[in-house]
Amino acid sequence: MNGAPSAERRWRTFADVVAFALGTNVWVSIVILPAFFVGALHGAGHIAAALLPFGVLLMGLGRRSEGILLGLFPAAVLVPVSIQPQLASSYVYGPVRFALVAIGVVAYLFGVSFFTTFHEPPAPRSVRMLSSATTGPASRWRRRERVYWGLVGLSIIIPMVLISWVNYDDAIADYLGEMYPGRVALMTTALTVGAIVLWLGIFHYAFLGVLRPHRTGDRDLVGQLTRTRAEAKTGKPRTRFYVSVALALGAMLSLILFRHM
Repeated sequence: MNGAPSAERRWRTFADVVAFALGTNVWVSIVILPAFFVGALHGAGHIAAALLPFGVLLMGLGRRSEGILLGLFPAAVLVPVSIQPQLASSYVYGPVRFALVAIGVVAYLFGVSFFTTFHEPPAPRSVRMLSSATTGPASRWRRRERVYWGLVGLSIIIPMVLISWVNYDDAIADYLGEMYPGRVALMTTALTVGAIVLWLGIFHYAFLGVLRPHRTGDRDLVGQLTRTRAEAKTGKPRTRFYVSVALALGAMLSLILFRHM
């Protein structure tokens, strides 16, 4: 009994260390190193904005909150970039450095997604080999697995292509230099944020829309659970409760009448 909690604590500590290392790498590569490169760490406000993502990361690790680590921390990383757009300028991020930073961000997102949700299941009391285990997964599950891996690959390629196109396409750079002289870095950062927002919309409505029917499981069971949940939220007894109470009162009244007759 003492081994399971100890293993669980070790697993959580390992997950926290991995998330801290990957998150710190993202923070340093996107905020700190560019800030040193362009000389942006001057003034209390700029320093506080640069330290904000690290504080959010520590808060997410302390609370072990997947929402903070996967949602609030990436948003906090964009705060110092929005205050000082030169941090995301194309002369700060060359193609090679952009590729390395992108790999670090992808590693952080996948690492946190995996290590905050996965845990080693307890050992079973007994093991019995099922006859279906020797046949392997059905063909439909193999097709679904290929679709899932394809979506994973597209979820990496599409945002990287969008962001690299915005930052390194010569036609876009020339157009921004012509239309917004002296504000190229600001407009490039705005377009980068727009590309990220566009990708999040595509991911939510297209990718999750495709996966939603596959994560429902047994549709009849899910429908029954949904109805039960909706009835429970109303806070009112169901019809069969009133029928049962009426039958019980009728039976009690009959017993009383039979006793006094």
